[in-house]
Amino acid sequence: MLGLCLCLGCGPEEEVRIQLTPAQIDAYQAIAREEIDVLRPRLDSICAATFEARVAAATDSIVQLRLEEELRLRRRLGQSVPQ
Repeated sequence: MLGLCLCLGCGPEEEVRIQLTPAQIDAYQAIAREEIDVLRPRLDSICAATFEARVAAATDSIVQLRLEEELRLRRRLGQSVPQ
């Protein structure tokens, strides 16, 4: 019985449209700005701390893709593949 009630209550979600007043929009944006101002220094420090590692990983990934592409082209052209 409980299962039946739960299944019937889980129909497709209806789209909810919320219309904010200009004052509500301003209040929401003010709150968002304050939160962004709090988070920005933290996110910037995380970005700075991980920058070198992310660049190195991206560079390695790009180099690996280019080497794989070179091998495919050499095989297709029948050239010797360097070891």
